[in-house]
Amino acid sequence: MRANSVPHYYNIFPTGQIPVPVSIGDLPLSTYTVPYNTLTEKVVEHLQSNTLIPGAIVVQGQRLLGVLPRHKVFERLGRRYGVELFLSKPVGDLLLELRTDVFSLKSQLHVNIAAKLALSRSQDGTYDPIVVEYEDGNYALLDMYVLLLSQSQLLSNLNGVISSLNHIETILASDSPGRNVLELILESLRLVAPYHEAEIIIQHHPNYKSMSSNEHVTLLDDPMRTNEIYRSVFTMNQPFSIEDVRMAPSWRGVHASSNTRSWMGIPITDQSGIVGLLALSRFSVSPFNNNEKELAQVYVRYINTFLINLTRQADKSYVYNKIF
Repeated sequence: MRANSVPHYYNIFPTGQIPVPVSIGDLPLSTYTVPYNTLTEKVVEHLQSNTLIPGAIVVQGQRLLGVLPRHKVFERLGRRYGVELFLSKPVGDLLLELRTDVFSLKSQLHVNIAAKLALSRSQDGTYDPIVVEYEDGNYALLDMYVLLLSQSQLLSNLNGVISSLNHIETILASDSPGRNVLELILESLRLVAPYHEAEIIIQHHPNYKSMSSNEHVTLLDDPMRTNEIYRSVFTMNQPFSIEDVRMAPSWRGVHASSNTRSWMGIPITDQSGIVGLLALSRFSVSPFNNNEKELAQVYVRYINTFLINLTRQADKSYVYNKIF
């Protein structure tokens, strides 16, 4: 009996866990680039030795000339006189022969949007690798298989939202949920509203002193006075997002990584009202959409519950100490 083969995606993600990226720029990409006068034989050898590379980017100086998709390269060489005509010639000749259209997308594009655009190509080029263009002008190749795999994982995560929320509710309902419940909430949120960095900014209070050791928590004396952006979140009492922080005059003073480009703040409350916010950062200009804002609000409600539970525990401890 033949043994089950290892799924192909394990070659790309050896742990078997398919992470959900903020944008296509976060996906596994190939930067294999060759000048147009490189011998085809060298390119073929490289592709044969590196089976996960979806193709080669062909350039002339700094100018992008085109893409050689792996499957089309070997298909053409396998046809009559393919080896004789192209193997010892520059790849520029093979590029002219294949006439593959260059399909490029910006690196900050969301996975779902990128998949929809890529699948709208002509039938002949549907599964050709995608050129991913970065802000600095560099290029990389994205395998269509990797894009569809990531989209499938994102849809799977969305379908599992209810199960994830039920699990968090069960933990919060226990007598001692523990501080690690915050990690669980943030990690579950990341699966449906991807981000690069998350920070819970809370007004300093004795009840929340135990949270100070959590790497995702920052305690401030008065968050509302710290920054105009924070004040906007508190005043509106709803999610506030910035498409590109470099275009926001009031960004200075916000607690976030210097790599942050897109940002969202969601108000956090306890029994006394607004006490802080959950700040989510993305390192590319990939604005949070309405669905992600709504999902973030759902998860923040569990952070609110966690804070209320901490206050209740502190009150019980105070009463106990006072009696005994």
